[in-house]
Amino acid sequence: MKLIEIDKSNWLNVVFLTTNKESMPTLCEEFVASNALSIVQAQFEKTWITKAIEMDGQLIGFTMYGFSEEQNFFELCRIMIDRKFQGNGYGPKAILLVVEEMKKLEGCNEIYLSTEPNNERGKRIYEKLGFENTGRIVENEELYCLKL
Repeated sequence: MKLIEIDKSNWLNVVFLTTNKESMPTLCEEFVASNALSIVQAQFEKTWITKAIEMDGQLIGFTMYGFSEEQNFFELCRIMIDRKFQGNGYGPKAILLVVEEMKKLEGCNEIYLSTEPNNERGKRIYEKLGFENTGRIVENEELYCLKL
């Protein structure tokens, strides 16, 4: 598994990755904003980095991470594995890849992420990887932190 650049050759395939059961991407999916929205956001908010997640030459997911100017902290803002590839343990591996990339960002001593309160599966994964619930709610989502 590796993180790869999103470019002219793959951007459309990245946009069509989805977590929706109907296999059709929407602007806001159950637990994550769409990849299309994230890619556009990163074009205007230059502190975000977007990458596709690739496994054995196949696109399986998407991530967006960087410095949140609004919150004033480093954040793993988006992480998704396409519904066709869920349940194979790819999510935790992808998160660890992103964490390793974020460790290289100057000044990054802790990584925040937030999730819907009813995303029980996601919260278990985050906690297994060392993220701790801060007890704070940001934009109706529970805030987690990983100290590096």
